[in-house]
Amino acid sequence: ILPLLMVSCVSNANIYLSRYCIERVFRPRKLDRCHPRELLECAFDIITPTGNSFLPIAETIYTICEIIQEFPVLQERNYSIYLNHTALLKAILLHCGIPEDKLNQVYTILYDAVTEKLTKREVEAKFCNLSLPSNNLVRLYRFIEQKGELQDLTLLLNTMVKQKTGVASLVKLGMKDLEETVGLLKKLGIKFQISINLGLVYKIQQHNGIIFQFIAYIKRRQRTVTDILAAGGRYDHMISQFRSPDAVGLVPSAVGVSIAVDRISSTVLNMEEPFTVSSCDLLVVSVGQKSMERAINVVQKLWAAGIAAEIMYDWSQSQEELQEYCRCSGITYVALIYDKEGNHVKVKSFERERQTEKRILESDVVDHLAQKLRTKFYDERNSREISDNVSTQNLKGSFSSNSGLSESHGTVVIPNVCIIPPEKLSASVRRRYEAQVQTKLQACFTNFPLKLSEVEILAVDLPKETIIHFLSLEFDDQTFYTTVKQLMSRLPKQRYIKQVCDEIYTIKIEKKVPILVLYSYKDDYYKILF
Repeated sequence: ILPLLMVSCVSNANIYLSRYCIERVFRPRKLDRCHPRELLECAFDIITPTGNSFLPIAETIYTICEIIQEFPVLQERNYSIYLNHTALLKAILLHCGIPEDKLNQVYTILYDAVTEKLTKREVEAKFCNLSLPSNNLVRLYRFIEQKGELQDLTLLLNTMVKQKTGVASLVKLGMKDLEETVGLLKKLGIKFQISINLGLVYKIQQHNGIIFQFIAYIKRRQRTVTDILAAGGRYDHMISQFRSPDAVGLVPSAVGVSIAVDRISSTVLNMEEPFTVSSCDLLVVSVGQKSMERAINVVQKLWAAGIAAEIMYDWSQSQEELQEYCRCSGITYVALIYDKEGNHVKVKSFERERQTEKRILESDVVDHLAQKLRTKFYDERNSREISDNVSTQNLKGSFSSNSGLSESHGTVVIPNVCIIPPEKLSASVRRRYEAQVQTKLQACFTNFPLKLSEVEILAVDLPKETIIHFLSLEFDDQTFYTTVKQLMSRLPKQRYIKQVCDEIYTIKIEKKVPILVLYSYKDDYYKILF
């Protein structure tokens, strides 16, 4: 952190800086004169000109949430966000009779206490060594053992406001800053549990203002242990310590977080299924010496468009070796450039259990891949949101599944979902689409007093524009296929359209279901066919 502080001090007052840094750090051991523990740590810092905004600290916390969302194994641990304020912690200590000259020593004792390095009896012994009465410790524990939402702790904190003027101003400052920070976190859509932990102590000598930790409680060797993934806070006053006495202007504001990279890597390595992260979106393969120039041209265009791509140097590899390389490297798309293909390129995609190949013009490669990557990004984001929504709904008991039917305990009825894909889907993808349909249509059926036998949902892989055309169908046994022919004459994908129409015939005419919802899981759009 020292180089960053130096940069902040020598730069002008309008400095805006965000930085990531992954380095080895050292932590002291319990035994004196032993070699310190060596860890790999990722630091993320934001420097801004003034400290009147709490958005940097909210953005820092949001960044950790995004990291957790990238790893399913971390999501399963249900991390919580604990917040505290250095002013609030100082006010609690002063209120409990701790003299100002002993605050730093008490901070160290409290940190060891909350991290379970010291037992309560050992804490009492250390307080006794500092000549602090035992009743001070009793009052202190009454505060630092409290966790919860800010409004739940307001009554307890207000007992300090009526005391000394200095303590009251510290409490008001801490509560105001925490309230504004929690409000920003909610506006950013963070779904993790956010709690105020009055006992949170983290490097108080370095920080001033909001401090935070990402904490999970996991079972290990038949006991529950605390897992701290990330911790950080504001450290404006450290910049002022390194500034020149002659410096003018406002002191820049600094927010930083330390992320336990070793913990993330060890957790991911212990996963049953391997997790691959790729820095490359597309692998360009020149099949033949003459096509190398074209391959270089394609890569340059991709780089210019901001798409990460690389060239396979050994073009003599077999298709099986190429596919295995992509699987191990986490590369989803491959562009094969042949000498005899003219201006065309073959683009292969390896998505989970599915492999597809498409022949496109060389000039369309950039647009084609950009569209594919956008679709992949939105699918992954929707999948995360749907997973979060469905798990939240299940926890609240909003609906339960039974024999393929989803039915709520009240008036909400989620009918059976029938998915018709153009190609075979894996079980996990099918479940994701089913969850997507249920989440989208739950609000639609909230006020419908329907029975499950009166409605069915047909989920298809068709765009929004095609779904609208199905409104022209007539559900009469004699005229149905006449309207189907008219529909197919205007649309591509004849075979798939026919498959969808046959299923509609079964539902509407043979089963005589009054209401059919035709849902596009491709565009997240639906129409009701009466």
